Amino acid sequence: MGKKAKKDPNQPIPIPEDTFNRIKKMQELKVAPRPPKGELEREDWCIPPAVHNLPEFKSVVPYWQQCAIVRYTERAMQAPSRMKVIEDDAKCKKKMAPRKEIQDLFKYAKGQVKQATKRTGQFLKQMEKKEGKELKRETLLKQITDVDNQMNEELRSARRFVEKQQLFDKKYMFGSKLGESGKAPRKNALIAIELSDRQAAWIDETKDEVNKLLNTVIAEDECETLNLALFSGSTVLTWCPAFQNKADPKKGLPDAQKWLNKQFNAKNCSSNSFPPDWPGLLQKFTGEGAAQPWRIFLCCSRSPEGSQSDAVNLITDLRANMDPPAKNEPILPINVVAFDPTIVEDAEEKTFFDALAGENGQFLIDTSAEDLQALDKMLKAVQVKKKQLDKLNKKLDKMEDLSQRVAEDRQLLQIQIALQRMLENDFEIIDWALKNETVVTGPEI
Repeated sequence: MGKKAKKDPNQPIPIPEDTFNRIKKMQELKVAPRPPKGELEREDWCIPPAVHNLPEFKSVVPYWQQCAIVRYTERAMQAPSRMKVIEDDAKCKKKMAPRKEIQDLFKYAKGQVKQATKRTGQFLKQMEKKEGKELKRETLLKQITDVDNQMNEELRSARRFVEKQQLFDKKYMFGSKLGESGKAPRKNALIAIELSDRQAAWIDETKDEVNKLLNTVIAEDECETLNLALFSGSTVLTWCPAFQNKADPKKGLPDAQKWLNKQFNAKNCSSNSFPPDWPGLLQKFTGEGAAQPWRIFLCCSRSPEGSQSDAVNLITDLRANMDPPAKNEPILPINVVAFDPTIVEDAEEKTFFDALAGENGQFLIDTSAEDLQALDKMLKAVQVKKKQLDKLNKKLDKMEDLSQRVAEDRQLLQIQIALQRMLENDFEIIDWALKNETVVTGPEI
């Protein structure tokens, strides 16, 4: 085979005019990316900003920034030459240039594309480094928001729980669940307390309710006489043999409270097994010769297992056969406060205590001890969240907010990519011009 004929370096060949002028201008200006020093900036683009305002670049750079799209408002603009319209002379105006000159432009453009690709990678690396740090910061911010929302929701749950259970209701903070001020009987108020190993769990709560009853209801109302009784499975222990005047200087209310604190304790409770003798209590104060209580204020754990019907039948029979203690006064009304939380929403327990209390009595369940424990757990959970939140915020304080710088780097990278695409397009066109064997008739150079 013979040797391939060498092409004439002076042979004029067609090349899109705008591409030729653009790369030629860069070659004349010796455009090249400057060596990077520290943070990459606008001046570090593969084509410096000062060149963008030259006539050859002024409309082309924005075109590639817009992803090679001509906006409708710029429809009169002449789009730069591209390979897809290279054969269309109406859309791609060409000029004739010597092959040697185009070869020089080819070598120059090839080097520019290589450097542009490298610089794009450097801009990308710079942005990704900041993005990684900012992503960690944003993740931390989300954690802080989530923990803060969880903490606030737990606080709201605790508040709703307090309101539902009336834990800090003034009515019960200062008053007693056993009875309201102004509703004490005029005389013969009997305060009966279960003395059993089951009731031992609520000694403090029971004393609190009884003391509030004595100090706010019995002491302030017109009730003249009262008595206290502790009833167990074997006996009924009373403060006084009969109802005692509350104003007595020796055996008045202070002595009643002193007696309660001395007799109602964990030792005496634990030595008496559940259940107590409810019929025995009622018979003690309704038997022959006994002064009838005008109202009974009773503290217990729950209904007496196995003897509920005996107690209900007895109180029903007493109310049916006894005379009222005074005109228009009810017979043996009972205000009951039970302390065992397991009887909440127990229909059988409610039926028993409603029957025991009677039409003019009342029945309440005091779950304040368990409620306070539940609230304490809620608040401790909030405390854990608060410590976690403080720890996260301290961590956040040590992290720099790079959101603005990431946005700036993203903009720098976008323009760098646009400049790279422009150079790649022009390089592809120059390559096409060198490989194109068709000689287009044109003006002589």
